This record gives sequence, C-alpha cells and structure tokens, in this order.
Amino acid sequence: MILYWEIDLQLFAEEKEHPATPRRRQLARERGQVFSSQDLTSAVSILFAVLTLKYTMTFSTRVVAEKASQIWASKPTGAPTIGWASAAMKDMLIAWILAIFPVMAAALVFGAGTSMLQVGFMVRPQLLAPDLKRLNPIEGFKRIFSRRSLQALLKSLAKVLLIGLVVWNTVKSEWAQLSALMITDLTHSVSTVKQLVEKILLNSSVMLVAIGVADYVYQWWEHEKSLRMTLQEIKEEVKDTEGKPEVRQAIRRRQRQISMRRMMQDVPTADVVLTNPTHYAVALKYNMEEDNAPKVVAKGLDELALRIRALAEENKVHIVEDPPLAQALYRAVDVGEEIPEELYQAVAQVLAYVYRLSGRMPLEGT
Repeated sequence: MILYWEIDLQLFAEEKEHPATPRRRQLARERGQVFSSQDLTSAVSILFAVLTLKYTMTFSTRVVAEKASQIWASKPTGAPTIGWASAAMKDMLIAWILAIFPVMAAALVFGAGTSMLQVGFMVRPQLLAPDLKRLNPIEGFKRIFSRRSLQALLKSLAKVLLIGLVVWNTVKSEWAQLSALMITDLTHSVSTVKQLVEKILLNSSVMLVAIGVADYVYQWWEHEKSLRMTLQEIKEEVKDTEGKPEVRQAIRRRQRQISMRRMMQDVPTADVVLTNPTHYAVALKYNMEEDNAPKVVAKGLDELALRIRALAEENKVHIVEDPPLAQALYRAVDVGEEIPEELYQAVAQVLAYVYRLSGRMPLEGT
C-alpha cells in the first residue's frame, strides 16, 4: 500500500526576513516599483478643491451672473438668431471656465504636489511600451479575482461606509435648522442649505484625507514587505556587485603585480638598502628638497628581499646590514610612506655613512 504525503514546499523556502539593501531599492525604483497612495492624492485634491470653492464661491457666482446679465441685455428685440445663440453659449462657457478655474487649479496643483512628495520626480517610459499580457483574458480574470482586487473592493466599501457616517452625523447636527426651512424665507433657506453643503463637503474631504493617510501607511508596509530579502539573495547581490570571488582574486593579483613592478622599478633610485641580511630588505630614498623625511620605496621578505638586494647590487645601490633597523622599518612603514619620527636618528646615521662613502653632502647635523 503506497501512501502519498502532501508536502508544502514553502516550508523549505527561506524566509524573507532581511530589510532591502540600497541596491535592491534602487533597482526597484528604476523598474517603477515604488509605493504611493492614490487615495491620499485624490483626497488632498478634493480637500483643497472644496476649500478653494468655499472661498471663491462669491467670485464665481458674480462672474457667471454678470455674464448672464450681459447676454440677456444683448438679446435682440426680435426672434433670437443662431449667431446670437452661438455667441451667447460661447460667452457663458468662458464664464463658467473662469468661475471653476481656481477650483480646478487647486485640485491639480495640490494633487500633483502630493504625488511628487510621495514618489519624487519619476519618468517611466517603459510603462508606455505595449504589453501583450494586458490583452490576455486569463491574466485579466486573475487580476479581477486577485487578493489586490479584493482589498480594493473592501477599501471602497469602507470609504463609502465612513463617508456615509460623516454625512449622516453632519445632517443630524443641523436637523433642527433643516426642519425650520419650511417656515423661513427663501434667502435664509438658501443660506442654510449652502452652509450645510459646505460642511458636508469639508467633513467628507477631511475623512478622505484620514483614509488616504492610513492607505499611505499600508502601501508603505506592503512595499517594504515586497522588497524584503533572504540571506541568499543578499549574498547573490554582493557577488553581483563586487564580482565573483575568483574575479576579485584575479584583480587583486593583478594589482599586486603592478605594484610589485612599480616598486622594483624604484629600487635603482634608492639611496640605500637595509638588510637582515637575507630575510628582510628595505630600500630608502631621501630628497632633501622635496621630502620631509626619508621614504621607503621598496621592501620585501625572503625571496623578494633577495630580489631587491640583487637589483640593488646591479645598480650599485649601497647595501647596509642592520637587522634591527631593517625589521623595524619593514613592520612600521608601507611602501611610499615616510619613516616615523622615532627612527629618524637611526636612519640619519645610515644615510650619513652612505653619503660619506659616495662623496655626497652629508645630512645636516651629522
């Protein structure tokens, strides 16, 4: 009897528990994978449109009313002509555009500003490229019945419910004044309704902004979750960024070869080579006009020390056996660096001895 066990392979998958690296974030941004809340952008646009409408209502009403009066006053005495009607419609359209322009401008400017603050300035031409997957009906059904679509549906229902509660509470608070509209004059009734509509629009806009802020936090959380990495992904990224280990080793080997070749080229220009006598070799050079102190132009151990010594003998560079000083310089100074102050006296004595042998001017103070 054969038993079949259903095994969830995700149990063997490595958890994505590490935060995204800067490179991962940069690549995601280049692909257009950024987080933003469309609800917040729309809510801010609506809020500032409502505020602008509240403070420009008088101006907008006056513009439309004056233009309507002018058109009515210019009405011909006889039957209206097609030309007059066309001109009247054109003038009224311009008047309406001027009336609503501040509201549209506020919605556009603050909406674009909110979007810019969320994602920054981004140009994504790759999104304009045709994608055949969007025409695939199977993919379309998957999007319709996906988890994201369900979240969008629940979010829309929540918004409708919350806005409905806001409208209900606003109307409820003004119910006494609304009940008295039947016995008040027309001017007072219009003013009361106008104030109620403004309050409903403003309260609803504030609620939409609160929903947008919550959605922004949720989108940020979703984005961070989608960018999280496994330890293996981090290792792969480091490998891709810094190159494979064998490549890095080859580069370092090449760099050492170049440095070695340059160092060996400087040995013939040295003033003296200090030896151990065979295990250590340090080549020193001192230019009194340019250097503050003698510099180590080459150094080596064992086989390399023998090569430095042989090259010095070929180019008639003085070789001085001073094991303690050679070892101290080898350990304390890198190639191209000046010797430390505590070794000034010992090196000065060696250079003075070499200068006297070669007939050159001795160091000052020796």
